Amino acid sequence: MRKFIITSIIFITILVSACSIKENSIETLEPTEIKQKSSENYEVETIDFNIGERNIDDIDYTLKGVISIPKQSKQKKLKVAIIVPGYYKDTKRQDKGFKYLTEYIAKNGYLGISIDTDPAYYLGHTVDKEYENIPKIFDEHIKMLKEANEGHNIYNIDLENKIDFKHIAVISSAVSKEAIFKLTKDQSEKGVNILTLLLINPTNNKYNDFNIDNVKNISILISELDEEVIGLDGFSIYNILKKCKNQNILSLTLLKNANHNYFNSSIKSNDAQTLDIDLTNQISRVEQEKFLKKFTITYLKACFRNKYDNTIYDTKVPTVTKIDNLDVINYLQTSKNKDLKDIRKIDEFKGKNINFSIVKTELPKINLPEISHKTVELLNIKWEYKGGKLSFKPDINDFSKFNNITINTMLYPDNESNVKGRSQGICIELTDNKGKSKAVEISKESNLISYPKCKLENLDFENEKEVIFWNKTTPMSNIRIPMVLYKDIDLKNIKKFNIILNKTNSGDLLFESIMLD
Repeated sequence: MRKFIITSIIFITILVSACSIKENSIETLEPTEIKQKSSENYEVETIDFNIGERNIDDIDYTLKGVISIPKQSKQKKLKVAIIVPGYYKDTKRQDKGFKYLTEYIAKNGYLGISIDTDPAYYLGHTVDKEYENIPKIFDEHIKMLKEANEGHNIYNIDLENKIDFKHIAVISSAVSKEAIFKLTKDQSEKGVNILTLLLINPTNNKYNDFNIDNVKNISILISELDEEVIGLDGFSIYNILKKCKNQNILSLTLLKNANHNYFNSSIKSNDAQTLDIDLTNQISRVEQEKFLKKFTITYLKACFRNKYDNTIYDTKVPTVTKIDNLDVINYLQTSKNKDLKDIRKIDEFKGKNINFSIVKTELPKINLPEISHKTVELLNIKWEYKGGKLSFKPDINDFSKFNNITINTMLYPDNESNVKGRSQGICIELTDNKGKSKAVEISKESNLISYPKCKLENLDFENEKEVIFWNKTTPMSNIRIPMVLYKDIDLKNIKKFNIILNKTNSGDLLFESIMLD
């Protein structure tokens, strides 16, 4: 039975000479909308457990949590999803805030457990304590699961020989990448390999000496209206992980109009209300919880079965912009990912009716989520007349080995060449060694290159100069173009890559990367 339905994978229209390409049809890229389905076939038993006293740094604490299992499971062994909640001021027992998720995980045939991590923050939230203590608490819970699997009555639920320790997923919420990656490393050294990670609104702190060689899949979920992790640190983590390339799947999903707190039912406040931004379209707590439940099951099933077709982790479909009618931006790469061209080598580019240069994110009015606020160089393309073009010879000529072209781009909103509130459109054209060309249009109607929601503010003074930039971190758009759209040309011998700029009369774009995957 199919669990997911792609409602709009690729809709193709024929446009005659729309991008000034002689005697050639153009494919139009239509973004993908996904409807997620789950089975929910099982009755569930849930226990709020208290196993007993433990000790961290001479501080006594109680090992607690919530565990849910499917009744009369058809599986001989239960695959496991362990939820690790992070710190939130003035809120205790955050593990109970994910009871709805452990139960949904169990309804779909897995063992779901949410662990109490409050003892990790006995001195309040500090980076060092979280880094050291979360892995220790997690390890105690793994020991208890092993004892339960050996027949000991740990949870007042019969788990003897029912736990599959080869299929363990960790789901963290508002926990630093450092603590989670240390946790996976520590467990690997003890013979327990964490197969997959789902990081919900993670934080990026000071430790980068992590080892995730045994983690095959990593997915990051970020709330757009997150006031708690206001820098959207998940993007920085994603950028770090892109360089590792040892995962089957690395993905990031930005859930638009969602806040930080509504994923955890124990937290009542709406953190987005402190942001200076229009909340008219903010989604409700019920919508966020429903989204996370289905999103989690989608991910677990894809990873545990090693099957990604017809999910957001399918590199053969265009960019996903909606999941269950909610707006998202989805980023995806696999271990096959390669840079098509180093965008900083602008001396190898040719332009027609455009201006192009390299700009740095330290300039005012560019507020990107980046690694520890390091400066990043971006390719800037400006045009004042319809019909401009940027051309270059790709560093890779054989495109046939890849599933898609991936472009990370955004509007440079401060430039009046971009009409306020209006999206941009471009065409991406490939030419083979025989001179035959094919183009794919990314229309402005698709909103794949959309105008940012935020606004310019005078935030501070630095070295006696006023600093002006966007009042909210704004990520790049990720555009995935399936290679199947470039039919009728020789994908094994591509000699030219063109960005054609004639969908609007003027514009100003920033490009972070152009890749193949």
